[in-house]
Amino acid sequence: MHVKKLQILIILMAIIIAFLGFKNIDISNDLEKYKKNYKDLAIMYLNEVMDSPLLEPYIKNGEIASIDFDLNVLQFSDLNNNIFSIQNFEGKTLFINYWATWCNPCLAEMPSMADLYDRYKNNENIVFLYLSKEDLNTIIDYLPKDESLQKLPIYKIITDDEFFATTGIPTTFIINSTGDVVVKDVGSAFWNDDSVFNFIDNLLGKDEV
Repeated sequence: MHVKKLQILIILMAIIIAFLGFKNIDISNDLEKYKKNYKDLAIMYLNEVMDSPLLEPYIKNGEIASIDFDLNVLQFSDLNNNIFSIQNFEGKTLFINYWATWCNPCLAEMPSMADLYDRYKNNENIVFLYLSKEDLNTIIDYLPKDESLQKLPIYKIITDDEFFATTGIPTTFIINSTGDVVVKDVGSAFWNDDSVFNFIDNLLGKDEV
């Protein structure tokens, strides 16, 4: 771990210890407030230590994995209950992020995700899908608490597909227009980065967007 990151971790741990030591928490009345303080501190720390993503392909059976749009069963709905399937976006470059409202690493990367989305949102050749397995009402109720999420195209998963199975979230897939999974990145990352812009621009066949 880098010295700066370790220092930040120590400072945040000290804040948490001080909070626990000097705040007389009434579990019945103050639990939600405590959880929010902990969540804010966790996200603050993650924002300081996040690096740009590893832009490496999803390797399966020794080769780059490729999605079969005819067989893939991934279905999801938007916040208005309009239903989509992965087949609706065949031929597009896809940026797919699995996240949840309870996942601090997921929430920590959303500001940079929002900036990335804003950069490409008017490009018809790339589609951004932010997918959660949570109940639709849970997602909708949480959105007012997070300005970054409000800017993103959020969907609730109806039927997931084994192809996108992952060991944890957040997990982000980038799929090129021919269906190859050119990026599978597990864990929180900083996406508003030149390395990401260059990678996506190359996929889209452009020097600038």
